[in-house]
Amino acid sequence: MFTLDPTLPATEQIVNQAQAAIDSGRLGEGARLPSVRQLAARLEVSVFTVVNAYDRLLARGVIRSRVGAGYFVCRRPGIGAPALVAAADPQLLPNTALGLVQGVLGGSRYKVPAGSGFLPEAWLEDTLAPAVLTRALRRQPFASQPAPMQGHPAAREQIALRLAQLQLPIPHEQLLITHGATQAFDLVLRACLRPGDSVLVEDPGYFMIHAQLRALGMQVLPVPRRADGPDLDTLEALAREHRPRLLFTQTLLHNPTGGNTSPQVAHRLLMLAERHDFLVLEDDVYGELASQPGMRLAQIDGLNRVFYIGSFSKTLNPGLRLGYVAAPKTWLDKLIELKVMSTLSGSALNEAVITDILESGYYRRHTERLRERLARARRVSIAALTECGVTLPHADGEGVFLWAQLPDGLHADAITRRAADAGILFAPGTLFSPSGGGQQHLRLHAAYASDPAVLACLREGLDALGERRLRLAGGGRACYVKWVGFKMTKKTAKSLALIHRMVVFGTHC
Repeated sequence: MFTLDPTLPATEQIVNQAQAAIDSGRLGEGARLPSVRQLAARLEVSVFTVVNAYDRLLARGVIRSRVGAGYFVCRRPGIGAPALVAAADPQLLPNTALGLVQGVLGGSRYKVPAGSGFLPEAWLEDTLAPAVLTRALRRQPFASQPAPMQGHPAAREQIALRLAQLQLPIPHEQLLITHGATQAFDLVLRACLRPGDSVLVEDPGYFMIHAQLRALGMQVLPVPRRADGPDLDTLEALAREHRPRLLFTQTLLHNPTGGNTSPQVAHRLLMLAERHDFLVLEDDVYGELASQPGMRLAQIDGLNRVFYIGSFSKTLNPGLRLGYVAAPKTWLDKLIELKVMSTLSGSALNEAVITDILESGYYRRHTERLRERLARARRVSIAALTECGVTLPHADGEGVFLWAQLPDGLHADAITRRAADAGILFAPGTLFSPSGGGQQHLRLHAAYASDPAVLACLREGLDALGERRLRLAGGGRACYVKWVGFKMTKKTAKSLALIHRMVVFGTHC
């Protein structure tokens, strides 16, 4: 029953072959598996390899062990059962905050996560390799101990050193380690705000913070986001009228536009915060991916009224749930108290891993590689999207996201539904606009936007729109064929499609 390929892991092969034999019925209920020693001798592998394989089959529930008798196939369906349960879960469309999060985290429904905020797995596959974890456990003995409330001092010191390299001289005493950036947002919002408070947010801006604020009963005040940062004239008018308690902003690699706040806007923004007495929550979870050192509000403000939030989940691995908040001293004790009440402490293992990764110099080299990959991906995706007739008003931005503008008449929600049916995850612009805008925009991931399936889906939507416009104009593709007067071929069809897009959209494709 078992045959091994010496180039592949033996344990995986034994597990997979046993599972296949059980699923197909070749090993029926009650069938006895070879003993550990028999199978090890037959396959010429170690006893420990077979023990590990059998342990995994036991964990799946497809086999059971009887002391002194051996291992036997169970009646219970094993690995297939969870898949059936997952398939039965309600699948939400990604046109709501919860639906998009489900699509990003669910994984299986969408073959192309073009609306995700996570980097491709292939780009991060070495970040949490077994060797990395083993080294962290060996070199950071605190990994097996409960994590202190504020986070282990060694981890906070390494984070502070990294921030200093970004021109952010923040002492580790003002850092609080959190369970990802999302917990950091939650702690700051709950510490600083009360139901009914007004909060300034960017429009478009990060959809999850909008959802968090509404869930906490806050009044959301949209501020238009320009290429160089928030529209300060609108911000000042809203501040005078509503006396907001807080502003949420992303200074570098803005989500979803990819733009950076200019130093001039940053300085004036902090002057307005001082004049109108509101706090600032600066989200910098993507800032490490900026090609050039940028100006951060926390750098100018010195943590006077700015809360600065970072994370390693985006740059290292989504499975590494570790973020942090650098806070004004007067607020730190309150944040620690709220963290303890919600999660007691953090993960000492995660803190040990990030300590070792930062200490070894690996993180700096890793982020350099990511910046290069992102820059290449953006160039390719921008060219492909432009060719399709999609406008990119912030193409000169950088980082993960592309803010794609669709032609008039093509709604983002409609094409998102079309894409979902094809197994493609889009993030509609309506999610990112608290004022109800974004109907013609999609937030696309630079690493996935050039995928043939994504481009095909966009072309279908654009072509359908073009056909409607031609019919309304009293024309159609048939008139092109009759007028040209030659046999339709693939090359001819491509040429006609070019003419079609030039006529309908006024652009080349």
